[in-house]
Amino acid sequence: MGDSGRGQGASLGQLLALLGGYLLRYRGLVAGILTLGVLQAAITKAPYLLIKDVVDVFSPPSSGGSGSLPLYEALESFKDSLLGALGLEALQGSRGVGNRLAGSSLLLAVLAVLGGVVIYFYRYLSNLAATRVVVDMRNRLCSHLLFLPSGYFGKQRTGDLISRVSNDTNTIRHSFTLVFENAVLEPLFLLVNMAIAFSVNAAMGWFVVSMVPILGFPMARFGRKVRKGSGKSLEALSEATDAMAQMFVGYRTVKSYRLEEQELEEFERVNLRFLRRTMRMVRAKGASQGLLYLTYMLGFAGMLYGLQFLPRGDLAALGIGLAAVGTSYTHIKRAARTFNLLKESQGALDRIQELMTLPKTKSAGEGGVRLEHPEGRVVFENVTFAYEEEAVLSDLSFAVAPGEKVAFVGPSGAGKSTILNLLARFHSPNEGRILFDGIPLEEIDLDSYLRHVALVDQSPFLFHRSIRENILLGRPEASGEEVRAAAEAARVMEFAERLPEGLDTIVGEAGSLLSGGQRQRVTIARAMLRNPVLLLLDEATSALDTESERLVQEALDRLMEGKTSIVIAHRLSTVRSADRIFVLEGGRIREAGNHEDLMRKENGLYRHLHSLQS
Repeated sequence: MGDSGRGQGASLGQLLALLGGYLLRYRGLVAGILTLGVLQAAITKAPYLLIKDVVDVFSPPSSGGSGSLPLYEALESFKDSLLGALGLEALQGSRGVGNRLAGSSLLLAVLAVLGGVVIYFYRYLSNLAATRVVVDMRNRLCSHLLFLPSGYFGKQRTGDLISRVSNDTNTIRHSFTLVFENAVLEPLFLLVNMAIAFSVNAAMGWFVVSMVPILGFPMARFGRKVRKGSGKSLEALSEATDAMAQMFVGYRTVKSYRLEEQELEEFERVNLRFLRRTMRMVRAKGASQGLLYLTYMLGFAGMLYGLQFLPRGDLAALGIGLAAVGTSYTHIKRAARTFNLLKESQGALDRIQELMTLPKTKSAGEGGVRLEHPEGRVVFENVTFAYEEEAVLSDLSFAVAPGEKVAFVGPSGAGKSTILNLLARFHSPNEGRILFDGIPLEEIDLDSYLRHVALVDQSPFLFHRSIRENILLGRPEASGEEVRAAAEAARVMEFAERLPEGLDTIVGEAGSLLSGGQRQRVTIARAMLRNPVLLLLDEATSALDTESERLVQEALDRLMEGKTSIVIAHRLSTVRSADRIFVLEGGRIREAGNHEDLMRKENGLYRHLHSLQS
């Protein structure tokens, strides 16, 4: 996941298109946000027009004033209607200094109440929309990741994937929140300021208009640096997340080998890289804001100097215009900050797009052949498979009859577990094909197939839930009696009854509160509850002590009766009762037969392995 995949990054238009695509499902919410934004802009800027009331009271305009201000007259008309509705006709118009200021004060109070309500609902709805967008994005991203080929996860750092789903999407959420709060409001504020400035003086209005494209140059220039810095900063954050995950997940190794200082040094190193890369982005954002301020204030100074050449007009109108021009900088600054954060989100979006464009697992998840009452016949026809370049299985062919129990043995790296991975649909063959009841696996509906398959892995994994919930994963609709029966058959009840909550005891993360043998017995109970046609056992009893192994092996023997069972074993003593034993070496079958047949081969590989273990 290096920089190589970031050559063609997402454009700002793609980011906004992504936002728009998610928001189409929330059209009513967006319409409410826009309506409230217009109201907030109008209510926030209306008090500027009331400057005229204050100035006119203490310094009445001369007869050569600048004339009427349409926006002010519209606000005065609204004020008179409001006062009339409240029965306060005495405060209408300009009937005395006190009455005029009292009417304006009352209008401000009403605007304050309306503004407070509008601001509350605008902030609430804008954050709701942004959070909904990111929740949808996280759901979509996780859904895509879970359907990627199994081999992909073996090559990736878990911390990096978690960081992309959590940190990167949160960066986008923060930016989308500002899009709603600033990208909608600030342009509306600027438009109202332009209208006020033009109503006072054309020069003031054109000054506000001209500042927008002039200040757009530094925003665009530094925005590219912000985007690049954001991507590198998020990469460093992923490294830090991954280092932290390894420390905590591998705490037993860390403590047993006294690696605390070494791991802390590594964590501090990647955190320092995160600091440096983040500060590069911060410098770009700071330079953008500083140049923005410098450019605007120099322009404002020039405008103030140029006022002396304008015709003398109404002092109140001039004050209104200057208020509109002066506050425009704040809105442009916030718009620039939003732009920088959007560029920062582009770095996060680039990393998310890398994942979203990865091809999903090739499978007949929909429209494939559905299995109703499978028999469990398995056939490998000239199967070749490689995880990288070197083949793990080479031109492998064998057949397993329904209800037959076969075992695969051989030295490490011979390809035993790969056979189970192919049957579990974690991977597909590079060459050849696998048939189940005479149908190629790729043509069978995935859900329909896996419903009849149970896998007991050599590395038992439990979710951070109760023992009961972990067993129920085998068949969620099973009754409580069926769960207990499976738990008893797998010898789970022997230790569960001694726990405080019995089967409802939480097992901890990855089953950390149970011993290795206890975890394995829970996974066996899960497989028993599924009652599969095809049973895949990868060293299913490897984590059990001698006594537990004997008891669980008896339960497994009962479970395998009448079922097609494929067993992977290193300890040959566990497969003596298999109908057939295939001896693998270098991805090929070297020997085949039952235990007695293979032991009679004087120079056979099986006999050699058996003698080593004996």
